[in-house]
Amino acid sequence: MRYRITPRAQRDLIAHFAFIARDKIAPADEFLKVAEQSFARLAEMPGMGRAWESANRRLAGVRVYPMPAPYRSYLIFYRIAADVLEVLAVLHGSRDIGAALEELL
Repeated sequence: MRYRITPRAQRDLIAHFAFIARDKIAPADEFLKVAEQSFARLAEMPGMGRAWESANRRLAGVRVYPMPAPYRSYLIFYRIAADVLEVLAVLHGSRDIGAALEELL
């Protein structure tokens, strides 16, 4: 299976990169590398993570997967659409996740 990063998820990645890079560029580069590896891993095994539970029907089928250490605070939200894994958002766990996901709709 292949994966596709939505424009929203691309903006998330850029924002996280910029935040991390304020201190040092190497960890920010590593963050992007780990994110790409995580997307590829999810495309190989799309059932990883867990279903995101929400009363909002428009979020049906959304799954969440934490990135590996040292970036476990970052959560990848994705869904399977036909033969493509769609990366919807990459959010830091300290955010109001419910509100951020509502913005996806």
